[in-house]
Amino acid sequence: MIEPLQRLLAADVLKGLTSRPLPELRDLRVRCAQVESDVSLARRVAQGRLDIVGREVRRRAGDPDGTAVPGDHVASVLFELPDLMSDGVSGGSPSGRPVSITAPGEVALTMIERLDTTASPADLAQIEQLGVERLAEVFENISSFEAELSAVRRRLHETIDAIQAEIGRRYRDGEASVDSLLT
Repeated sequence: MIEPLQRLLAADVLKGLTSRPLPELRDLRVRCAQVESDVSLARRVAQGRLDIVGREVRRRAGDPDGTAVPGDHVASVLFELPDLMSDGVSGGSPSGRPVSITAPGEVALTMIERLDTTASPADLAQIEQLGVERLAEVFENISSFEAELSAVRRRLHETIDAIQAEIGRRYRDGEASVDSLLT
């Protein structure tokens, strides 16, 4: 696992949360948010690839012998690509968290490299030529990878929520003040 992500997912990351200095909590929250953004980016790339492979699986299911007419199919995929890539996108995430797009960091780049070993852009470019077994393998590998990223993302959200709750508690209980931010 990637070191910054491993540190943030460690069992003791929230240990002593109530006694940590406020600047340390804010820093931890920012680091978690940055890594969560990277995980989300890698997950979106995985979902895009999964959509493309899933579309090919569905196309073949409607084709009795599983063969394709390459020219017509490629044009069809290109025509449908905007719809494939925008399914379910409404300007936010399903969890209600705002989606921010930033330049990919170390975690995103490493995860996307890992995804490339599972389902490379070359595989997707030649999706019509993939055998049924290879297509099923690619679909399963991407699905597993996406599920793993979803679980990591949930854990990061839980960590961010716990940190935010502690920061909020301090302001609510008078342990911290807005005035301290201005000085």
